[in-house]
Amino acid sequence: MKENIAMEVLKQAPFGYAYHELLFNDRGQPEDYIFLDINHAFEEMTGLIGAEIIGKRVTQVLPGIRNGNFDWVDFYAKVALAGERREFTQYAEPLGRWYKVTAFSPEKGYFATLFQETTGEIAQIQELEKQKKEIEKISSDLKIIFNSTQDAMFLARIEKGDIRYIMNNTAHQKLTGYTPEEINEKTPEELLGLEMGKSLKKGYLKAVEEKHPIELEETLAFPNGTRTWHTVFTPVLEEGEVKYIVCSRKDITLQKKAEKEREYHFRRLQAMFEEHAAIMLLIEPATGKIVDANPAACAFYGYTRKELLSLQIQDLNMLSEEEVEKRRLLALKKRQRYFLFPHRLHSGEIRLVDVYSCPVTHYDGQMLFSIIFDVTDRERYKEELYREKQLLHTTLLSIGDGVVTTDSEGRIILMNKFAQEITGWGEKEASGKPFAQVFKLISEDTGEEVENPVARVFLTEKIIGLANHTALITKDGRQVSIADSAAPIRDEKGKIFGVVMVFRDVTQEKEHQGKILYMSYHDSLTGLYNRRFMEERIMKLDTSLEQPIAVIMGDVNGLKLTNDVFGHEVGDRLLQKTADAIKENCRQEDIIARWGGDEFLILLPRSTAENAENIIKRIKDSCVVKSDGPMQVSVSFGFAVKTKKEDLLQVIKEAEERMYRQKLMEGKSYRNSIINTLLATLAEKNLETEEHAERLRDYCQAMAKEIKLSAKELDELALLAVLHDIGKVGIEGSILQKPGLLNSEEWEEMKKHPEIGFRIAQNAPELSAVAEYILFHHERWDGKGYPKGLKGEDIPLLCRILAVTDAYDAMVSDRPYRKAMSREEALLEIKKNAGAQFDPEVTNVFIRMLGVENIRVHAKRGEEKDGLRGTSMIRQNKIKS
Repeated sequence: MKENIAMEVLKQAPFGYAYHELLFNDRGQPEDYIFLDINHAFEEMTGLIGAEIIGKRVTQVLPGIRNGNFDWVDFYAKVALAGERREFTQYAEPLGRWYKVTAFSPEKGYFATLFQETTGEIAQIQELEKQKKEIEKISSDLKIIFNSTQDAMFLARIEKGDIRYIMNNTAHQKLTGYTPEEINEKTPEELLGLEMGKSLKKGYLKAVEEKHPIELEETLAFPNGTRTWHTVFTPVLEEGEVKYIVCSRKDITLQKKAEKEREYHFRRLQAMFEEHAAIMLLIEPATGKIVDANPAACAFYGYTRKELLSLQIQDLNMLSEEEVEKRRLLALKKRQRYFLFPHRLHSGEIRLVDVYSCPVTHYDGQMLFSIIFDVTDRERYKEELYREKQLLHTTLLSIGDGVVTTDSEGRIILMNKFAQEITGWGEKEASGKPFAQVFKLISEDTGEEVENPVARVFLTEKIIGLANHTALITKDGRQVSIADSAAPIRDEKGKIFGVVMVFRDVTQEKEHQGKILYMSYHDSLTGLYNRRFMEERIMKLDTSLEQPIAVIMGDVNGLKLTNDVFGHEVGDRLLQKTADAIKENCRQEDIIARWGGDEFLILLPRSTAENAENIIKRIKDSCVVKSDGPMQVSVSFGFAVKTKKEDLLQVIKEAEERMYRQKLMEGKSYRNSIINTLLATLAEKNLETEEHAERLRDYCQAMAKEIKLSAKELDELALLAVLHDIGKVGIEGSILQKPGLLNSEEWEEMKKHPEIGFRIAQNAPELSAVAEYILFHHERWDGKGYPKGLKGEDIPLLCRILAVTDAYDAMVSDRPYRKAMSREEALLEIKKNAGAQFDPEVTNVFIRMLGVENIRVHAKRGEEKDGLRGTSMIRQNKIKS
């Protein structure tokens, strides 16, 4: 920031500033220097323009710089190499000016110079010296100085009121023909003739009388023509009296002629000023007062001439008074001549004007003469053009693709930020370099260099697109896939003066296309091929020679049950484990696909039925290993083999039919295995002990006999007592085993277990009879239960019986959050909730039944976990409170 300020100060400084670099020859000797930087003052003092000399040698700019008495290059070389500061005053012969120079070297081989022009001062000094010599010369020899003027002069003495010549100068001698010796004896009448003598006598007599200089102007006829003379009589006084008369006579014939010509030209210029269509003003520099205005100015501004001459230029200019004055002084000092101003017309309209202003000499002194042009439309078009250019430039730089433009020689002139990011080249370092040096293009397939698209555009004069699989080698050596096109840039005549190339990085696009292609042929869950891929491959294999072809069709057992019980995330893991088991036991050349939701298809080229059977056996063994708790990995398989004659799709259908037959045979065994696994899982979570299930079954069977249920209902009630909470296998263990009270979110999760148990039972034909009972076993007599909110006798009877027995057994058993109640306390609690939580009639039967003690109850109750957490009235009340 400080450096920028310092440079700005140097740029605006009133003294000249220049910065140079020293140049050396092959022997290392300084031979020249170049201009690196100058300020405006330097231009004013030297007449050299920065745009014309920056970067050039001084011997190019000022060829005679080393020919004079002072070697500027040698002097500056000593400064640049020694690093010292030197001040001197020297006459610059190529420029014809004197300068006071301060030179110093901020860095070896470089030097700066500060200039002050002293031409005027030197001239004054020289003039003073000259005057001094002249005065000395006059003092020693008055006659010589007397003769130095071209005016005819003589010196006369006044004696008794009459004039006597003493001496005359050379000009006077030529005019009269008399030498100084002869003039002493002559009278004015004798010397100049009677008429002139009378005039002279009249003039000097008046000078003597009035004792001050008298001027006369006479036009006299001479043999060689009429001449006009200007005569001055200057009296010389001694003691108050005129003793001498100095007479100076000057031929002003030519001067008078010049004055007439000047008057003529003035009238012509005045006519031009008045008649010209250009707007012209004459302005007083110090105050800005408008001194004169031509009719065109009056018409433009809308004022009369009188009104304009009563104004100052600040009254018209919309800039601040200080700024207007500043620019007026710049024009007066000839530092700037052209200005752009906003001027206000008499109507109030603002117009932009170009003003050419320069100082002129006027009869009232120095004035500023201004010629004014209305450029409002030009500036508006210029602004619109600039905005359009900026819009295009901004669009070019911010466009999402890389953009690079070249000149007519194929050298880079512009790169937007995206082009810089892709290539790794900065715009400044790439600017001016040949296109091929920055853009190294190769074929991704062969690695060979591809044709330069810019050169191709210049050759064909057409838009060129890159071939597919073209890569760019970046500055740091990376390979980037690109797609692009190059187009010619034409001027208004249609001539090509450059090329623009637009390109983009398609690496991610290709990767994305690869992923899309992969996804279009692969199953996203298992990573195996999908049905689309397999159908295309089947068409190819159907006519191939890779025969025989074995086909294996597999169907995952229990996927729906797993999804219903444990959720689709667990079901997805089951499919992934199945896919892993298949992949691990197939050959590399085998083709495996997920054929449908729970179906897998395997094609085994050049394989027999024996190969297929061996692979199926290995897969089944692997599925057993991968089974984990409730996640039983089980697959039913069928296979068939294609010979040369069969259609492959028909073979696949045959394998599918065998798979379905196998699935029917394995179905019951698998479902029983799943149910047993679920019960085992339930036991592992310590949710329900075997003793608890046995007690519920005994209670329920006793109740069934009291109520006189059918044998079918008795069996269903016994099964319900064992399986009613099987849906809790789908609830998180952290909720089931929580020792404290459940929060609202946990309670909502817990309330899902009847629906989970319902889906489990529905998936097993052997359990479907109790599926609905499992769904409704937590409904309440008063309709405040879940999940359906059934009320009264809308609740199945078996569920009402289970509700009483389950609540009673829970209360008389120890729980992590409380000790077991006594039988009396539990029965009292049951009775209190009859008609609310429980069916009143079922409650009475249960209490009466326990009163006669005709039930077989296991003596050992053990330390049970709360298998009915949240189901008993006591537990619910605690949660709600």
